[in-house]
Amino acid sequence: MGFDLTIPPQLQRAAAREDLAVCNEATAKHGLRLTEPQMMELVERRGEALRATGRVEFGRGVVRELVRGFCDSPYLSQENYAEVIADVQDVFYRRKEDAEGAGEPMADDDLVEALRYTFDGEAAGSAELLVDVPVATLRAYAAHGRAGAYDEKTQSEEFEEEAAYDGAEERVRDEFSRVLDDERWERPGNEYADGFYDGYHELYRVGFDSNSRIGGSSLG
Repeated sequence: MGFDLTIPPQLQRAAAREDLAVCNEATAKHGLRLTEPQMMELVERRGEALRATGRVEFGRGVVRELVRGFCDSPYLSQENYAEVIADVQDVFYRRKEDAEGAGEPMADDDLVEALRYTFDGEAAGSAELLVDVPVATLRAYAAHGRAGAYDEKTQSEEFEEEAAYDGAEERVRDEFSRVLDDERWERPGNEYADGFYDGYHELYRVGFDSNSRIGGSSLG
């Protein structure tokens, strides 16, 4: 994967345009798209990441996998989309190198999935916080994903469900408060009070029989 950095720039641009078309088709339903300058910036950032880690790659870059893996994140918007993908791409290559340096390489798909899980979870949408997540943690997340621990729902679906639950809970609290204010704690009018005391007095009067019994219980 990745561009061969020795190929002519015009071929790199052609490959970037192909990636651009594929990515934009995949993200259209999420309202996200990359421009050609943004895609070329991703190509440049990838080259910088490879040089910084001493890596050499051939073929296609990781952009397609990152776009597919992150496009439905609740933390992505058109405004931050290109920047987040570029930052995550940097982290991807750093952790890829760390994993290989430790003698335990991670598959690209596993690493992308683990980064996405962390991005939506403890990083709360901050690509900067991903930099501090050790490769051992990412490897553990990837293992959980392979075991089916979090692959039944996307992070976006979980986020939406939590938001819906919080909204419903708030509506219940508001309705409960309204009922208390409007009905339960409303002071009864004089007519209600008069009827209550009349009924009480009548119960008290008829409750005693000639044998001094109340409610069927003898007092004697």
